[in-house]
Amino acid sequence: MPKPAHTSSLRRFGPLLLAVLAFLVFRAVTSDDAAQDISTGQCVTADPARDVRAVDCSDPSALGRVVFVQREAFTDDSSVRRICADHGSTRAFTSAVSQGGTGTVVCVVPLT
Repeated sequence: MPKPAHTSSLRRFGPLLLAVLAFLVFRAVTSDDAAQDISTGQCVTADPARDVRAVDCSDPSALGRVVFVQREAFTDDSSVRRICADHGSTRAFTSAVSQGGTGTVVCVVPLT
């Protein structure tokens, strides 16, 4: 009597699926939210390797001063705009590291 088709497919693709799942779990546990170290009053710049990072306000790469930071916030466009508008900012950096599109929102104003 032949084995059901789904059993042979599971044996064939099971290890691959387990490897993908293990990788995703690893990334979720070890992901580095560079915005996590940012606090109000600091100046920031965009860094391709780390998303956003603090710099001295006299640094030519400084893009603005942080006026508000919210962790574990929704990082969709409308939520970010609302959060930052409530704090007088039209510029934001986000770092989504959690499932469901949550992460850190950093609201920035231009240097004056």
